[in-house]
Amino acid sequence: MDQISNYLSDFDLCHACLDGEESSIARLQKQFAPTTASYLIGAGAHPSEATEVVDSLWADLVVPVGDRPPRLARYNGTCALQTWLNRVALNELITRKRKEQRWQKLIPERLDSPVETGHANGSEPWHAESAASGFDEAPLLALMKESVENAFLSCEPEDFVLLQLKHCDGLLGSELGAMFGCDASVISRRLDRAQEHIARMTLLKVRQTDPWLELQWSDFVELCASATPACFGLD
Repeated sequence: MDQISNYLSDFDLCHACLDGEESSIARLQKQFAPTTASYLIGAGAHPSEATEVVDSLWADLVVPVGDRPPRLARYNGTCALQTWLNRVALNELITRKRKEQRWQKLIPERLDSPVETGHANGSEPWHAESAASGFDEAPLLALMKESVENAFLSCEPEDFVLLQLKHCDGLLGSELGAMFGCDASVISRRLDRAQEHIARMTLLKVRQTDPWLELQWSDFVELCASATPACFGLD
């Protein structure tokens, strides 16, 4: 409840929108849409892509889709609404980019070998949604998880243990120095190097997976701060 109280005005605005208050819906879009679009542009989207993603997102924030509730109903008030919207929009942008890239790869294959499609004249209809089958429902969550796992797998075993003892178990530098037989200053330098390595390898994996995506380490840490499906507007 303490976390929700920090963003009570955002939480109240969302519920007013879900109740159908037109003035609140207009305020939501006017207040948050420009910043959300700017966030996407900073993350590597073309301005027109950012506008399209935000416009599409706004269409289903307060409207149910089939038997699924409006996406805004998943905002739980544990972070700023702008932060939540940025994450939802970035997830949508990644989904969109990957669909487009897969579709672009399928077009030449389809033109080069129409017989293999089962239609000799190549006239079978095709949709981007079909090309996207197999993608994770939450690509941003999967990307974060894979990037972090890749970074820790590349870490030296002893450094990994140091990081866990420091950050998970809360041991002091002097305690770690006694355990590893060295001065606390040596432990501090090793921890700094290990953390820099984790950051570098994490972002390297992000760029290898989605070369267009421009995330700084601070951006990634913020995304990880409350990384659950609900943060990205998912069930």
